[in-house]
Formats: sequence, C-alpha cells, structure tokens
Amino acid sequence: MTDEQMHALMAVEIAKQGQALADDKRRENHFQCRLSPELAKQLRHFMASRDINANQALNTIISQFFGSSKC
Repeated sequence: MTDEQMHALMAVEIAKQGQALADDKRRENHFQCRLSPELAKQLRHFMASRDINANQALNTIISQFFGSSKC
C-alpha cells in the first residue's frame, strides 16, 4: 500500500468517526414509526401539497399538535 492510499484510508476513517459522533448526538432526538397505508397516504398528500419532505412535514404536524412554533 502506498503512502497516498494509506492517507486516503486514514481520512475516510476520520470522517467516519466524525459522522458517528454527530449521529450519537442526534440519536436521542430520532424517532421512527410504521404508518398504516391510509395514514401514509395522507402524510404523502400533506408533503406534496406543501412541497416539503417527510422530516419537515412531521416537524410541522407535531409542532402544531403540541402548540409549539419551534421546528
């Protein structure tokens, strides 16, 4: 293995470690669920009608439910 290849591998490992640390910090705020087909259809309609992604849609819905303006 050349020095150049070794440096490239080290850079990848350092980047992976940084990403892992960032993931650990976000993990406590990460939620997942499975939706019924009807609820998923409604969520997709909500997203499409506002041209937003799932994360933005769920933040909006949950913030409105709890009466919070912060997303």
